[in-house]
Amino acid sequence: MHCKRFSFGSYLWCALLVCCSNLTDATLNNRPCDIPNETTKQNGICIRVSQCSAYLQVRNVTNLPAEKVNFLKKVQCDTMETTATAAATATTESTTTVSNESYESLVCCPANGQDYLHPVIQFSKFEYRRFLDVTSRFKRKKLKRRIQTVEPSTGFNLLNECGKQVTNRIYGGEIAELDEYPWLALLVYNSNDYGCSGALIDDRHILTAAHCVEGEGVRERRGLKHVRLGEFNVKTEPDCIEEPNYLSCADAALDIAHERIHVHPEYKEYSNYKYNDIAIIRLKHPVSFTHFIMPICLPNKTSQMTPLVEGQMFSVSGWGRTDLFNKYFINIHSPIKLKLRIPYVSNENCTKILEMFGMRLGPKQLCAGGEYAKDTCAGDSGGPLMYFDRQHSRWVAYGVVSYGFTQCGMAGKPAVYTNVGEYREWINSIVEQNI
Repeated sequence: MHCKRFSFGSYLWCALLVCCSNLTDATLNNRPCDIPNETTKQNGICIRVSQCSAYLQVRNVTNLPAEKVNFLKKVQCDTMETTATAAATATTESTTTVSNESYESLVCCPANGQDYLHPVIQFSKFEYRRFLDVTSRFKRKKLKRRIQTVEPSTGFNLLNECGKQVTNRIYGGEIAELDEYPWLALLVYNSNDYGCSGALIDDRHILTAAHCVEGEGVRERRGLKHVRLGEFNVKTEPDCIEEPNYLSCADAALDIAHERIHVHPEYKEYSNYKYNDIAIIRLKHPVSFTHFIMPICLPNKTSQMTPLVEGQMFSVSGWGRTDLFNKYFINIHSPIKLKLRIPYVSNENCTKILEMFGMRLGPKQLCAGGEYAKDTCAGDSGGPLMYFDRQHSRWVAYGVVSYGFTQCGMAGKPAVYTNVGEYREWINSIVEQNI
C-alpha cells in the first residue's frame, strides 16, 4: 500500500514493553487460555493484539469503565514468569535482536473467532464497597483535588532517582499499570481537547514537541490550558483496577497551569521536516513526586552512552489519541494508557525510506517503528521515546515524538523523533535559568 503524504503533526504508537523483557512472544503465541465469564475451559488462544478483533472491539471505544478495563487486563496473556526467566539470562537490550512476533503483546482471543460473550469483570463485593468509598471521597473533593498548588519535593536526588518506577513488579501486557511511566503528561488545551503529551523531567518542567505548543493547531485550540500528571483513564475518576486479592487505586490526577513555554529558537512552524521540534514547559508550581508522578531521565552526553543498533527496542506509551494537529486522518483513541515496544531504525536506513517520499532526516532526528498493522499508531505527539538503561536501572527519554506517515502502521515506514541527546545543553540552559 502506498503512502501518499506525511502528517504535519505527528503520531505515536502509544504503548510499550516491560523494562526487563528480551524474550520473543513467539513461543507463547497460539497457546490455549481461559476467557473470563465463559463456561468452556481453555476457550481462547493467545494471539497478538492486532489479530484479535474481539479485543479491539472492546478496547477501541471512547469510554471504558473500570469493569471493562478489569476484563481487558484479565485477558492479557501472562508472560511474567517467562519474562523473569529471560531477564535473568539476558545481557543488554541494545545487543538483542527481537523478532517481529515480540513487538506486540498477546491477548486471549476467542478461538472460534466470535466476540467475547460478556466483556466485563465486576468488582468483588468487598472491593466494590471500597471502590464506592474511594469514589465518594473523590467526588466530595471535586475540583479541589484536580487543580492545586503543591509543595516542591524534598530529599529527592534527581540524578539518582529519575526514570525509576516505585514498584517491584515485572510489567507486561498492552495496558499500562496505574503507576507505570509516572512521568507521562497530557497537554490540555483551552478548547478542552487533548492532542499531545510530554514527559516530566524534574519537579517543574515538561519535555514535549514544539508543534504541540506553537502553531496553527495550537491557535485553533486557543492555546495550552494546563498539564495533567498522574493520569490513567481520562474518562474515570478515581482510577481503580482490581488486582489479585486487592483493589488498586491511583492518586488523583493533577492539573497544573504553565508559567512559561520555551520553544527551541531554531524551530520553524511551517517546516515539513520538523527540525528542532522540541520545547520545554515550565509549570506554575513544582510538583511533589509520588508513585504516580515521577520524572524520567535525560541522556547524559558527558558519560559513555550505549551506541544505538538496528532493531534495538524502544518503548512508547500514551493514550493513542488521534493527533489533533493532523487534519488528514482520524483514528479512534484510547481513554486508557497503553504501551508498546518499537524497534530503532538506523539513520542510514530511515534516510533511504524518507527520501523516497521527498522527506529529509536531519542530523538531530532519529527513527523508530515501522511495524505492520499497529492499531494504536496515532496519538500522543510530544511523548517520550523511552529506553531502559540496564546499567543504572532507569528509563531514559531518548526522543520526542515528532512526525510520521499519514497512513500509520505500515511496514517499513518508521516515525521520526527529535533526538533529545542533541539538545541537552539547550534543555539545561532553560531549566537552570528558571531555578
